[in-house]
Amino acid sequence: MKNKIAIIVLIIAVAAIAAVIGFYFIQKNKAPANFVENTIPPSQAGINNQANSEQSQNKLVTDDFEISLPEGWRKTAPAMGASAMAVKADEQLNDPAAQKINFRSYFAVSYDTLQGKSLSEYLQVVKSQLQQTISGAVFAQEHDTTINGKVARAFEASFTQQGANFKILMVAVKGVGDDVWVISFNTLQSTWAEYQKAFSDIAGSFSLKK
Repeated sequence: MKNKIAIIVLIIAVAAIAAVIGFYFIQKNKAPANFVENTIPPSQAGINNQANSEQSQNKLVTDDFEISLPEGWRKTAPAMGASAMAVKADEQLNDPAAQKINFRSYFAVSYDTLQGKSLSEYLQVVKSQLQQTISGAVFAQEHDTTINGKVARAFEASFTQQGANFKILMVAVKGVGDDVWVISFNTLQSTWAEYQKAFSDIAGSFSLKK
């Protein structure tokens, strides 16, 4: 019987539109889990024009933006609140807790509006909401950066959920006017070092079409 793919997304309501920070996992007749994280290495900040070095890779393309889809990553149907999502296909994790919930590392792109806030103020609201939702979430490495000429701000977060230790990278990119695009990367703390450069390259390839 075909495995059922389930996507569970934690939605942060900052304005009328939600910013996604959830988690993706493949379900085999198991009860859904709760949440997964994402992370963006501050040491990789200030990445510009990554698309030029990744022309040989596939891209995840929408009417509004495009972002690199490196080898081993597969586009999947976006969950509610997300504009696009991709999962690390055929990922083999050794963490028993992650195996139990069939977690797979993933990234998501979502749209929101700043409603007059700066990127820093916007992310403070997001972090506040996360702290209310995820007990013990720890934030680190918040910094400004630039992605393909667009002002951006990123932070990392770590937390434990269902016995598994996760790490998140969230990057908020300012678009036209009050638009903000949020790229969130989710993986285990144990695989963070392995995916750190890939997350940085993917974030750096994000390009708005207008």
